[in-house]
Amino acid sequence: MTLPVRRDWPLILAYHSVSDRRRDSLAVSPAAFERQIAWLARRGYRSTTLAALCAGAASPAERLAIVTFDDGYEDNYRLAVPILERHSFRATFFVVSDYVGSDRLLPADRRRVADGADPSPYGLLDWEQLRKMAASGFEIGSHSCTHPPALRALPRERCWEEVARSRADLERQLGRPVLSFCYPRGDLDEAVARLVEEAGYACAVVTPPRWGIPLGRFALRRMGVYRSNSQLAFRLKTTALVRRHFESLQRLRGRPR
Repeated sequence: MTLPVRRDWPLILAYHSVSDRRRDSLAVSPAAFERQIAWLARRGYRSTTLAALCAGAASPAERLAIVTFDDGYEDNYRLAVPILERHSFRATFFVVSDYVGSDRLLPADRRRVADGADPSPYGLLDWEQLRKMAASGFEIGSHSCTHPPALRALPRERCWEEVARSRADLERQLGRPVLSFCYPRGDLDEAVARLVEEAGYACAVVTPPRWGIPLGRFALRRMGVYRSNSQLAFRLKTTALVRRHFESLQRLRGRPR
């Protein structure tokens, strides 16, 4: 089933890392993250998870802020979770299942380290941390098995494994349903979205602007939050006008040539 995309659909924010030790664009400082969450709380936003929204536990018409994190960095547990809990917020964390509990670096982080970055801030969550997060009411979702650069470019069997096995592995380790999926690099088309639905997920997210992606339950739009965003820029990203602008980009069919 596909949910209609509405102008009053909840604000969904996309983060990656909360860190003072990283200098790349995906790492928001703890102080900035605290200011952003505190501002949402003062504005009367209620927090929920993607799974709760798609299960009907929250109405899209409510003033909701859904916080999501991609990639599964260890600082999500150590720094982001305490800030979220101080403000009674919950979040959805998308992890790369084959990397959980390993000392491997994600492909993009290997390139950063090769260029001279300190590898220590790029460590990933382990299973015990994920179990504690899930037990505290945070949602754990899938970000594929290996974070391939382009799901659309994979043979169907390989794409299915990335989507379906990651869910099975996470459910086996966590002992609870895994209902949300995040497309690595935001790469999808209608065929990939159908595979996600067939694999048993309830919903999936993508971060705009992306061309030619029909919005719906398996392509819910998010607003990315990055290190360079000032508090004013963050506030603007939460406004309906800016969100509708990105929605209009997503609705366009076909990529520009």
